[in-house]
Amino acid sequence: MTRYAAKTKLENVSPNGVATIGSWRMRWVLVSLTMLCMVHSVGCSRLRLPAIDPTGRRIFQPLPTTTTLALPGSAGEGRIGSCLQRVGDPLNLRPFQIPNPAFPEPANPPKCLTPRGIGPRTGLSGQAAEPCVPSATCGPECKDGPPAVLLGNETKMRKLCRLPKKGKRGCILLSPQKIVAPVGGEVVLLSGICGTDGYLQVAEPLEWMLTPESVGTFIQVGDDDPGLLHRLARVQRADKEDPSYAKGVTSTKRTLITRGNLNPNDDVQLEKGQTWITVSSPSEGTSKVTVLAPESDCWDQRKATATIYWVDARWQFPGTQIVPAGTPVDLNTRVTRSEGALPAAGWKVRYEILNPDLALFSNGSTIYEATVDDGGNAVAQLVPIPGTSGTATVNMQIVRPGGVTDNIPTLPISSGQTFVTWSAPQLAIRAGAPQVASFGVPVQAVVNVSNPGNQPAENVRVVVQIPQGVSADSPDAFAQNLTNAVVWDIGTIPARSELDLFLNLSSESPLRLTFEARGEGELFASDTLAIDVYRPSLALSAYPLVERHEVGDEVTYHIDVRNTGTRPLENLRVEVTGDSGMLHVSNQRSVEQTRESGPLQPGETWELEIDFIPTDPGRRCIEIEAFADAGQRGKTTSCVTVINKPPPTPALTLTLNGRERVIVGDRNFFRGVVANTGRVPIENVEVTMVYDPQLTPLGATEKNFVEQRAGQYLLKWNIPRLDPQTSETIEAEFQAIGTNPRSNLVMTTSSAQGARDSKRLTFEILPNASQPGTSDAPRTPPTLPPATAQPTVPTLPPIQNEPRPSTAPRAPRVLPAPTQLGLQLVGPNVPVQVNDPIDYTLRVTNPASTADSNVVIRFNEPEGVEVVRVSQTLNPQQSSPVEPRGGWIYLQEIRSMRPGETIEYKIVLRCNQPTTFQIRAEAVSLNKRDGAASEVTTIVVPRQ
Repeated sequence: MTRYAAKTKLENVSPNGVATIGSWRMRWVLVSLTMLCMVHSVGCSRLRLPAIDPTGRRIFQPLPTTTTLALPGSAGEGRIGSCLQRVGDPLNLRPFQIPNPAFPEPANPPKCLTPRGIGPRTGLSGQAAEPCVPSATCGPECKDGPPAVLLGNETKMRKLCRLPKKGKRGCILLSPQKIVAPVGGEVVLLSGICGTDGYLQVAEPLEWMLTPESVGTFIQVGDDDPGLLHRLARVQRADKEDPSYAKGVTSTKRTLITRGNLNPNDDVQLEKGQTWITVSSPSEGTSKVTVLAPESDCWDQRKATATIYWVDARWQFPGTQIVPAGTPVDLNTRVTRSEGALPAAGWKVRYEILNPDLALFSNGSTIYEATVDDGGNAVAQLVPIPGTSGTATVNMQIVRPGGVTDNIPTLPISSGQTFVTWSAPQLAIRAGAPQVASFGVPVQAVVNVSNPGNQPAENVRVVVQIPQGVSADSPDAFAQNLTNAVVWDIGTIPARSELDLFLNLSSESPLRLTFEARGEGELFASDTLAIDVYRPSLALSAYPLVERHEVGDEVTYHIDVRNTGTRPLENLRVEVTGDSGMLHVSNQRSVEQTRESGPLQPGETWELEIDFIPTDPGRRCIEIEAFADAGQRGKTTSCVTVINKPPPTPALTLTLNGRERVIVGDRNFFRGVVANTGRVPIENVEVTMVYDPQLTPLGATEKNFVEQRAGQYLLKWNIPRLDPQTSETIEAEFQAIGTNPRSNLVMTTSSAQGARDSKRLTFEILPNASQPGTSDAPRTPPTLPPATAQPTVPTLPPIQNEPRPSTAPRAPRVLPAPTQLGLQLVGPNVPVQVNDPIDYTLRVTNPASTADSNVVIRFNEPEGVEVVRVSQTLNPQQSSPVEPRGGWIYLQEIRSMRPGETIEYKIVLRCNQPTTFQIRAEAVSLNKRDGAASEVTTIVVPRQ
């Protein structure tokens, strides 16, 4: 039997790990006596001291027992001066040295290796090494060992064996208080006493007593191993006075009680304020253990009693059984005494089956109580339910009846479980196919045949009847495709195996099929599947909103999807694919749209529009396909005519307005509008206004005014830039100074790109009514209505034949030469989704009146952004070459730019992560080193 020991910390441990409580005290006495000898002038010879008590109950034995101590100098070494050595110390300054102890410390014991397995240990050399302490080989029962408590509520429930840390004042605690244990086992009892604060008290004495009628004896009592201070304080030490009486003391430290094996599950944790004792009995009976706190103030709470029932028995439950279906099964539990030879006659074994649908006991119930006979057997018979098979679970419990000759009550000793399997073949079948099929479109059905039993199923055959109007055949090699049925002769299906059968079907109406599987004996299984058949009911049409387009224009197609049937169309989607010269606006050839508003009801039409961009001229087409559940499908094609864009030519349009009849002396207001009606910007637009000598200019539009040529009767303006679909208004005010029945005002405009236009306004100048004839004398002009944009009056010289004071002609306005290129970057103004194309427009302009060259353009490439395409708008089909360098994308260098010329780029980027980034474009040229920059911010969000 393995004894319990306590894993405690020693208070005094020598460097080699040996406890030296007594030797430490002896050193302290020796040092003290040595110092006493040094204060005397004459060396000490012998000293009589009290003898140390070897039992440890006290420090010294009572007189007259003494001991004699020999001190330094007693052997003639001389006085204290003789105790000091002069070697290497001529001035006698060496300090006093304490002599070596008379009893040296014991040598360190050899290191004990923990065996890693059963059998002899092997050393480093590969030879068998003997254990450091001769002992028997440590077997599995020594390593893990059975728990000390095998029965009762406390079995392997460590929390129930712990005492609470708080309780009533003076109340003694004991755990466990009732337990069933096997004969020969060793039971651990824990106890403690509560103080006035309700917490367990330390160093409190307790007494353990075994009643006279009890069986068993005390084995070991907990020893706190108190230190010197506790002993001086006369703290009681634990001691076993006799097998039925022991004294204990509550622990002053936390300790682990272990059986000494390698299994930590049967260890007991001892807290501060607890003590323990172990009890064992070699025979059956009852042990009553009383623990008493003699110093407790509460007499009614100072004692507690634990009852231990010792049981002498061994048992063996029946194992798992597998028998053919319909066979009764006997369950035999063998119960004997601990020696294994004598039966535990009269004991009870209670059987309970948990699957009454499979079997019952011979008494027709789910519970059967068998008595152990003289042979030590308790037998119960299970009778299976006819026609069933499977595995049944049976619970078992051993009950020791209350004895007549002893005072042990009826006790449940142990419980177990076993399984009984009645084996038989079984058949199961499952059929599956699409719930909906299209009109006349083949579908495939799969039939799974299985044998979930534990015996082979013989002569298995599967049959399905085929109704009229249904086409069916099986591709399986062992199948027979008959006119009105399909038959599979499978043969044997092993236990717990399955097989898949395949059947191809096509029908023009809904159908229902029943599959039947039969085997040898009465094995039968069936399953039915139903397939609903739809007639084609998806009508699809598409057409472009405009038939003719130019390359690069967006083409919008209108698509109608109509349900012409009587059932809703589920999961409707449309897929549109362009030909080699058509791209979706997302820069992909194919795009798909799904109906999100639910099924398309009968007679309902789903309308949608989709945009494509032609990239090549000619007949460009898209292909539209619509899909729905049950194989519904529609397909159509729609085409447009695409032509190349005409080359962009500059175009100027001029309009001129004024009065048709003027009186001499009146002021006449003329207004001209210069408009860019082309597709490209126009630079350096020159506007001239030529008038007759009968008119003299009084004022003109100051903006963009260049000069006045008095001798040529001409006013001139210069507009630096005129963007497409924009215009400039030019106005002039004249005074009629002479009559002219057909006076003319001619306005002309031209540009550096060759665009020009001219307008002539003819009007009549009449003489003044107050001065008949052709008198040229001026008169006060009438008040004119205010102009829409009143022109400023530049200093203009008088234009007359006779000499009159005149002012010098106004010098033309000289515009400062631009120092940088015009650069504009335009991007999306709304967030875009991840991986969607991001379109930018980049325009670079030469704003000078002279040509420029060596124009370099670049833009940055943020992290996570890639360049998809860069092209010029004049040639969108061909990508412009780019060069990534140092985090920048460089476009191909522009060798020359005409005055006022603008070049436009289309840049397509893509970002693979949600972020916000800036695209910055920069441009420099040979004549404009200052450079130009433009920047836009783009937000990328996750896909919805």
